[in-house]
Amino acid sequence: MDAFRQAHEAIIRHDMLQPGDRVLVGVSGGADSVALLRALHGLADELEVSPAVGHLNHGIRGADADADEEFVKDLAAELGLEYLAERADVPAACKLDGGSLEEVARRERYAFFERAAAGAKANKIALGHNRNDNAETVLQRIVRGTGLRGLRGIPPKRPLRRGGSVMIIRPLINTTREDILEYLARIGCTFRSDATNDDVALFRNRLRHVILPQLEAQCGPGVADAIIRLAEHARNQYNLIEPLARRLLGDARLEDAGALLAFDRKALAAAEPELVIETLRLALEDAGVGQLTAEQSRNLSDMAVSGTGREMSLPGGLLLRAEYDKLVLLDLAVEGARAPAEVKLPFPGEVGFAGCVFSVSAVGGAPAPGAVARNRDRSSETVDADRLELPLTIRTRRPGDRFRPLGAPGSRKLHDFFIDEKVPGRRRDEVPIVCDRAGIVWVAGYRIAHRVRITENTRRAAVLGMPPRGGRNG
Repeated sequence: MDAFRQAHEAIIRHDMLQPGDRVLVGVSGGADSVALLRALHGLADELEVSPAVGHLNHGIRGADADADEEFVKDLAAELGLEYLAERADVPAACKLDGGSLEEVARRERYAFFERAAAGAKANKIALGHNRNDNAETVLQRIVRGTGLRGLRGIPPKRPLRRGGSVMIIRPLINTTREDILEYLARIGCTFRSDATNDDVALFRNRLRHVILPQLEAQCGPGVADAIIRLAEHARNQYNLIEPLARRLLGDARLEDAGALLAFDRKALAAAEPELVIETLRLALEDAGVGQLTAEQSRNLSDMAVSGTGREMSLPGGLLLRAEYDKLVLLDLAVEGARAPAEVKLPFPGEVGFAGCVFSVSAVGGAPAPGAVARNRDRSSETVDADRLELPLTIRTRRPGDRFRPLGAPGSRKLHDFFIDEKVPGRRRDEVPIVCDRAGIVWVAGYRIAHRVRITENTRRAAVLGMPPRGGRNG
């Protein structure tokens, strides 16, 4: 069937476009994207949609990439379509992030599509993936050890971001590469060829030019069709699993102001390992994390049940870490931010520290020792004002910090205290510490020093306060 008619059929079958849609067509200059643009331009009046053209120069192929950019710009002008373009330095980004060229290029490309769609006021992004691409993708994932989710292949349509309003559509997903080339030849349309697509040193190209043809030669011409049928079966089966993973995700999700995502490890550990893997994959996908390797996927289940302190680096400078009863996703750039300097806390008075207001106030009379109870959220503590050796300061921890926690038999390292209190390692440099000239007075939100406790000899009390933190590990 002609590629133009196949695109039309896919659009109708998968409900890809509606009247009034604004469509950003991602055009590299290659045969697939040029055929897609030509087809959508030809269908625009019938479908009552408005196309625009988007092109990203990845900065990989030098003069050839510049020529691609000029070709796409001229094509957009010829068709009278809005043209949006950007340049990226993918090789430099690879050195910075440590990812593969293909992985980083894909991330930069989709980030560009999102910006360009906003600039064009587009609610759909059309991409030129075809039937051959889909078979190659599934086979590549099989070789790398994918699960059911990976076997689904390339979806005909999906949200650009989960829950978002912009959709990615692929009208050529059921069209073969041969049909695309025949269509372009019939309408007399030229396109650009990327020489790197013929480099069989790259695994994807070996699949395309060597492995799949050999499979076809040995097993018959239906290998690609069989792979596509496998993808369709996997997609149908995965549709039964995803709601279960979404339900577990809702049950295990926790609030944690210092993390991008946080999960209850006990809730995850109680579920089947495969469901845990899928749940965490969905959550990481929602957070914008790139594709995980097979090894990273296998480690997800272990992360939910293994010992505290285990961690896994993820694309984009993110880190997944097991912390006591939580599994958290952290942004390393935020984690590396410098702690605030020491500030003086007036007595009585208040001062800002780390974005919060801390206060100290005098209390008239002598409270009975048993009448002073800590707030459940530990946002305030009552101490013996006459045992304070003014001035008071607020700071974060320092090497060698020690104090005797309230009720403890003796002095302890602050580091050991944090471990006993199950303070996550990433939080220990953020915990405010109120001190006087004698040392630590209050590890804010956790415990006061034994030496400043209220006793039967207390004649004057003081209340130390901070904003509620929502619990000890808030």
